[in-house]
Amino acid sequence: MFGLPTRSGKLPDIVSFDASFFAVHGKQAHAMDPQLRLLLELVYEAIIDAGINPENIRGSRTGVFVGASESETLDGITRVPNSITGYELTGCCRSMFANRISYTFDLKGPSYQMDTACSSSLLALQQAHHAISTGLCDSAVVAGVHLNLKPQYSLQFERLGMLSSDGKCKAFDSSGNGYVRSEAAAVVFLQRQPEARRIYASLIHAKTNTDGFKDQGVTYPSGEMQKNLLLEVYEEA
Repeated sequence: MFGLPTRSGKLPDIVSFDASFFAVHGKQAHAMDPQLRLLLELVYEAIIDAGINPENIRGSRTGVFVGASESETLDGITRVPNSITGYELTGCCRSMFANRISYTFDLKGPSYQMDTACSSSLLALQQAHHAISTGLCDSAVVAGVHLNLKPQYSLQFERLGMLSSDGKCKAFDSSGNGYVRSEAAAVVFLQRQPEARRIYASLIHAKTNTDGFKDQGVTYPSGEMQKNLLLEVYEEA
């Protein structure tokens, strides 16, 4: 379609959602970005997987940190003015990606969504680590989500020469010719180690930086800055 690469990563069944389980009104569920619906499901699963009953952390100082980019749903469901219900605002506004989670599970810690493009969920993890380390919250939900719902967005990447024509990522390979846009949704639950019941990994340190100016242009990554960041993280950890 539109000359885009034929290969991309897609998540199955983004339509199904148990609205009543999450106490979401039917009209709200219909106008809710499927990215947010996925997050609600995965947050519940992540809390359970951490060995915690979601009811037991209601009212707790648990933060919610979400990395997400565009809501590609809002444009489509508000195209016909007479069909707008108002629920589109609370279902697709990106600030709601985090706040709806805090509302549904009654979590009282910091709650916000961040968009730094490809690094959004990495920044969410760093912010959650910082919040727990400095006492802003006692535990944290960290989430990242992305769905490719409108070909127009992919077309912009293709026109900028960012997409792999053969639909294959070749990281660290001299034959690399772009990347493949894919969908994903993931949630982790962070706690201080003495309080954790089920530990998959320990987060020792987290840090971010920014490339600043580059002669190649704003979209080009800086290998030098990425190397510097890794060295700083290893030294500080």
